[in-house]
Amino acid sequence: MKLSYNWIKDYIDIDVTPELLAEKLTMTGSEVGGIEEVNGDFVMELEITSNRPDCLNMLGLAREAAAIFGKDIKMPAVKVIEEYASGKDDTIEFEIRSPHLCPRYTARIIRSVKVRESFGRVSERLTSLGVRKVNNVVDITNFCLMESGQPMHAFDLDKIKGKKIEIRQAQKGEKITTIDGVERELKTDMLVIADKGRPIAIAGVMGGKDTEVTSGTKNILLESAYFDPVSIRRTSRVLGLSSDSSYRFERGVDKSSVKSSSDRAAALILEAAGGKAGLFYDSGPYGEDRKEIEIDAARVSALLGTNVREEEIAGILGRLGMETVPGESGKIKVSVPVFREDISRPADLVEEVARIYGYDRIPDTVPTPAPWSPRKSKERQVNEKIKKTLIAMGLNEIMTYSLISEKSAGVFDGLVKGRIKIMNPLSEEQGILTPHLVDGMLKAAAWNVNRGNKDLMFFETGKIYSRPEKKEEFVEMPVLSVGMTGNVYRNWMEGEKKADIYRLKGVLENMARHIRVEFCFRSDKIEGIKNAAAILMGNVKIGFLGEVAVDKLEIYGISQDVFVAQIELREVFKNSVLRGRYSPIPKFPSSSRDISVLCDKSVPAADIKVMVEKTGAGMVENVDITDMYEGKQIPSGKKSVTLSVTYGLAARTLTDQEVSEMHSRIKEQLSSKLKVTFR
Repeated sequence: MKLSYNWIKDYIDIDVTPELLAEKLTMTGSEVGGIEEVNGDFVMELEITSNRPDCLNMLGLAREAAAIFGKDIKMPAVKVIEEYASGKDDTIEFEIRSPHLCPRYTARIIRSVKVRESFGRVSERLTSLGVRKVNNVVDITNFCLMESGQPMHAFDLDKIKGKKIEIRQAQKGEKITTIDGVERELKTDMLVIADKGRPIAIAGVMGGKDTEVTSGTKNILLESAYFDPVSIRRTSRVLGLSSDSSYRFERGVDKSSVKSSSDRAAALILEAAGGKAGLFYDSGPYGEDRKEIEIDAARVSALLGTNVREEEIAGILGRLGMETVPGESGKIKVSVPVFREDISRPADLVEEVARIYGYDRIPDTVPTPAPWSPRKSKERQVNEKIKKTLIAMGLNEIMTYSLISEKSAGVFDGLVKGRIKIMNPLSEEQGILTPHLVDGMLKAAAWNVNRGNKDLMFFETGKIYSRPEKKEEFVEMPVLSVGMTGNVYRNWMEGEKKADIYRLKGVLENMARHIRVEFCFRSDKIEGIKNAAAILMGNVKIGFLGEVAVDKLEIYGISQDVFVAQIELREVFKNSVLRGRYSPIPKFPSSSRDISVLCDKSVPAADIKVMVEKTGAGMVENVDITDMYEGKQIPSGKKSVTLSVTYGLAARTLTDQEVSEMHSRIKEQLSSKLKVTFR
């Protein structure tokens, strides 16, 4: 878009330099790329953003300058065109057959014009902008286009056939030779202006050669309309044909200025070419409704971070062409003109105030820092800690599908707590939401084993899904699954060490220590899992571990032992501790005593440990299970468990008598509650 400095001064009284005007326009969003002096005028090259088609003309930029410098804009005078009495020769029919592509169409007949070379102010203004001059009639339509942004076209009335104008879409195979002398084939979705037998213009893009205004033209038909922007853009791109008119139509012209622009051009034509104005066709009002938006002056100041007075806000918006009415409690009612389609909400008006007020006038402030808060939830932090710990122990993370087949879920039917079926599955293999991660773990192990990778230690954190019996709600549970098979390590010093249930248990215990929770293990029975053990936190069962039964492994095509565990993480997340607390080295010495018990095999060693801790609470610092034995010296059905108990107090040294008394009390509780004997 080119701006003439001398031209814009016709509409606004400013005495600033072209350089200052260019700087202010740039700072308010209409970037000036350069200034060139042309015949005593200063022409600026502007980059107008696509949301501001109202600035693609002199009046629009004058309005911007008026708002910036606090001036009033002087609109050009539009004379009322007196129509002469129409005769039968003026009878012409108009038909809009594609109203969705042409919502508003006007046309005015002007007879007895004298077409010649243009001169004076119109000629000077077009020359400064580098617009090619044609004749006084065509030059005036171009002048008005640059002035108001409304494209217009003048037809030679006597060359229109059948005294009929149709605004329609092109017919298949139709062609037109445009005023640049090129014949173009039209597509059926292109909008054209046609007479009784042919297209005479490509609507909004370019007129036809057959009806152009020449030096021999006596009577003209002046067109001013609003065309659908999308249609014009598509036509221009397909034909590879762009013009000043299409550039503006495809961005959206002022819907309310169709008639006033026609009046302005007609008055100038009558002044420069003589003639008489005749029939005026108008399809009716369109786009004249203004948007009503209310803003709060205090809110404007708060958003901008500075104090802008209510009067100043109203003044800025008023100079931008908006009507303002003071409301109650600092509210301002704003009537937005049709040519500002980019404004639809209060925030848009705040932006208008900010750019005209001047971003450079808004003081720099250091924002008050918000109080520190964790960026990750505790659940996510614990989950990441679990992953890092397992990876550090040599395990590899896997990810499996959350949708499996009913057949796969049924392999471990004891782990399924109410299937959740998909109503429209993509395939049978994705029919239900996975009720456990064991299936995915074994499929990943099988895929690797079948390709020669037989030493595996995997883990996966995911979710399982269930629906309790006689309940409508669904349960989504975060879980951890761990699997091992083959050798857990192999080196030349120690040889090979195969995976087993104890290695798996040790991995889980080490992971638990890193998040400061404690797991207990108790014998359990699970279909398809040998030597199964329940995993508990306190008295809450949170999972299991064990060895996959051979018949289950055959289903997956695995011929080596596989050990798996699954832990529900909800309780783990709840009880985990991520930030450690320093405990000073004890000032007073502690004392250790061993307890060796003989008990039934069915008695979990963890129960013995818990009983010791519970009985000695306050005096027992630590309890470790140091040995478990079953052999020749142990009666059938029995086992030996040895525990090391550490006694101590933070405030003083325990006496030997106090330790002995507590030790005896612990042994009494073990004997009475768990029916153990001592070795």
